[in-house]
Amino acid sequence: MRWIITLLSFGLAFAGLIGCKQQCYVRECDLDHYRTIGLTPELECTPGTAIAPEAGNVRAPATVLDPDRPPRFISLAECIALALEQGSINNLRRSSILGIQAQNILNGFADDELVQFTGRGITGDQNIRVLAMDPAIQETDIEASLAKFDARWQTSVNWTNTDRPVGTALDTFQAARTNVRGIQLQDATFSTQLIKPLPTGGVSGITFRTDYELSNLNPRVNPAWRPALQFAFEQPLLQGFGVEINQLRSTHPGSLLTPFSVAGRVEGILLTRIRFDQARADFERNVNLMLINVEYAYWYLYGAYWELYSREQALRQAYEAWRINKARYEAGRIPIQDFAQSRGQYETFRDQRITSLGKVLENERALRVALGLPVEDGTRLVPSDEPTLTPYVPDWNTALNEAENLVPELVLARQELKARQLDLINQKNQLLPDLRFTSTYDINALGSRLDGNSALGAMHNLGQDKFNNWSLGLRLDVPIGFRDAHAAVRASRLQLARSYNVMRDQELKVQRFLGLTYRRMFELYQNIEARRAQREAYAEQLQARFREFLAGRGTLDFLLEAQRNWADALQNEYIAISQYNVSIAGFQYAKGTIQQYDNVTIAEGPLPGCAQVRAVEHARERNNALVLAQHAIPQQPLCCKQGGECDPLMKMLGMPKSPVGGANPTIPVLPEGSAPSLPSLYKDASPLPEIREPLPRPRPSGPQSSRPMPQMPDLGNDAMMLTGGSVPPLMGAPAAPGSLPPSVTGGNR
Repeated sequence: MRWIITLLSFGLAFAGLIGCKQQCYVRECDLDHYRTIGLTPELECTPGTAIAPEAGNVRAPATVLDPDRPPRFISLAECIALALEQGSINNLRRSSILGIQAQNILNGFADDELVQFTGRGITGDQNIRVLAMDPAIQETDIEASLAKFDARWQTSVNWTNTDRPVGTALDTFQAARTNVRGIQLQDATFSTQLIKPLPTGGVSGITFRTDYELSNLNPRVNPAWRPALQFAFEQPLLQGFGVEINQLRSTHPGSLLTPFSVAGRVEGILLTRIRFDQARADFERNVNLMLINVEYAYWYLYGAYWELYSREQALRQAYEAWRINKARYEAGRIPIQDFAQSRGQYETFRDQRITSLGKVLENERALRVALGLPVEDGTRLVPSDEPTLTPYVPDWNTALNEAENLVPELVLARQELKARQLDLINQKNQLLPDLRFTSTYDINALGSRLDGNSALGAMHNLGQDKFNNWSLGLRLDVPIGFRDAHAAVRASRLQLARSYNVMRDQELKVQRFLGLTYRRMFELYQNIEARRAQREAYAEQLQARFREFLAGRGTLDFLLEAQRNWADALQNEYIAISQYNVSIAGFQYAKGTIQQYDNVTIAEGPLPGCAQVRAVEHARERNNALVLAQHAIPQQPLCCKQGGECDPLMKMLGMPKSPVGGANPTIPVLPEGSAPSLPSLYKDASPLPEIREPLPRPRPSGPQSSRPMPQMPDLGNDAMMLTGGSVPPLMGAPAAPGSLPPSVTGGNR
C-alpha cells in the first residue's frame, strides 16, 4: 500500500513538472518573411559570408538644367502603401507638422543621417522595416522572463577508482580482517533529478540516486548498490512568497536543497509584458509619425507644383509685356528704360521659376525619402489627388477624449507609471526576512546487484519501500538594517513620482498641441478664402491694367506690379490649400487617429491568405484607373467663339467676364469650390516662351516725332502665348529647356 501511494505521488509530481513546453518563435511563415527581405540561410548561419554592397545603376538625380522625366502620377493611398512597406521615419518636429515655416524644415524632414556606433552596436536607422523588428525583439523577453519557472533536469555520473596503502587506524582494522596490504575501492555515483521552480516561489524536486561500491575489504554486501528516491519541497514564507511577487521579480528565489542557476537578465513577467506594450505603442508612434510625414511631403509637393505654376504664369505675362514693349520700342514709341524694365520683370520671374523648380525637386526628394524610393528612378512623382476644400469642424470634447486615450506617447507614459508602481511593490518585498521551509522524503534500498527480483536486487528492494528518511526544517536569513533594501525602495518611490509628473506633463503637451492643430485648421481655411478673393481681385486689376497697357494708357510700373501681385496671390492661395490639408492630417495625428484617417491597421503575425498581392500594387492599379478615368472628363475651353474673339488676357487668367468682341467664356480654369488636381492642369500645356536675344543698346537722344512709326503687329488671339490660364507648362507640347514636359494627360476627377 505504501508503494502504491508513493507511485501515485511520483506520478502527480511528474505531471506537474512537465507542465511547461518550449515555445518556437521562428515559424515557417516567419522564415518565408525573412527570406523575402534578403535574410538567406548563408547569411544567418555562415559568419564568413561576404557582405558586399548591392551594386546598382542609379541615375543621376534631376536638376533644374535637366528636369525632363516622364511623370508618375501617384495617389496619397499609394504613397501610404509604399511607406508602410519600405518607408522611413524622419526627424520632423511636431510644430513643423502644421506647415509652419515650411521653407526651413525640409532639411529636417528629409533626414539622411547615417547610423552611429554605440559601443555595442549601431543605432539611428529610421526605416520602417527596421523599426518593425523592435516589438518582436521585445516580445522575446516575455519567454525569457517565464523561463525562470521552467523545469530543469540535472543528471550526473561519476566513477572513482581508489588504490591506497593502509595508513590510518581504520584502514589497519579493516585490513586485518582480510589480510590485505592495500585498500582498493571502485565507487560510482549516478544521480538524476527533476527540479520545478513554482510560481509561488517554492521549489519541488524528484531525485533518483544510486551508489555503487566494490572493495577488497570484504564488506557485508560486496559489491553494494544503494539506490535512493528523494522527494523535496521548499517554500519561502516571507520574502519571495506568492504568485504576485514572483511575477514581478527578475529572478526566482531559488532553492537550498536543490541549488540551480537562475538567469535574471530581464524583468518579471508583468513588467516584461508592460515593456512589450510600450514597444508596440512606440512602433505605433513611429507609424503615426511616418503617416504624417507622408501627408506633409505629398501635399507640399502639390503646393510646390502650384508655386512653380504661378511663376510660369507670371513668366508668360512678363513675356507678353516684353513682346509688346519690344514692338513699341522698335517703333520708337517708348524709351529704352521702359523696354529694359519689362525685360527685367521677365528675368525676375525666370529667376523665381528656377527657384520654384528647385523646390519641386527638393520636395520630391523629401517624398522619396518618406516612401523609401531611390534617389532617381527615371520618373518624377506627381501627386494625383485633389486637395479638400471642405471646412472641417470637429467636436473639441470628442477630439480631446480621443487624444487622451489614443495618443501613443500618453500610452507610453501611462505604461511607464504602471511599471514604476509594480517595481515599488517588488522593492518593498525585499524588506521582508528570507524565511524558508524545507522538507524531504527518501526511499532507500541496498543490494549486491542492481536488477533482479530476489532479495539481492537493489531496485527490487527499493520497490518494497522498507527504509525511509524524512526531514522538516526552517531557515531564516535577515540582513541587519536592510540598508540596501531601504535604498532601493526610496529610489523606486522617486521613480514613481517622476513617472507621474512625466505623465501629467505629457497630457498637458498633448492638449496644447491638439489645441494648436485645432486652431490652425480654422485659420488656414480662412486664409484660403481670403487669398482666393485676393487672387481674384488682383486678376481683375491685372485685366484692367493690361487693357490700359494695350490702349496706350497707364504706366508700365502699374502693369508690372499687377503681374507680381497676381502671381504672388496665386502662389499664396495654393500654399494655404496645401497647408490646410496638412493641418487636417496634423489634427488627426494630434488626437492619435491618423491610422484610421489613412485606413492603416497594425496587426501581429503574417498577412492573411486573401492579401497575397501587395498593397502597393493595389493602390497603384487604383491610381492608374483614376488617372485613365480622367481622360473621359476633358478640360473645358476657357472661352467659346460665339460671334467674337476671346480676350487674350482672359485666356491667360481664366476670368469669367465678358470678353472683348462678345466672346462668352464658359468656366474659369480655377474653379470656385475646389482645387484642380495636377493631372487636370497638365492637360494641353504649352511650352514656355523664352527670350534669347540680348537687350538692345539705347538709341541716340533726339526727337522721335520725325521718325516714321512702324505699323504695330496684330496681337489678336496671339497676344498671350497661352492655351489656358490654369494649365501649367509642365506637360503637353515640347517644352523649352528647363521645363517639365509630360507624357500623359488627364482631366478633373
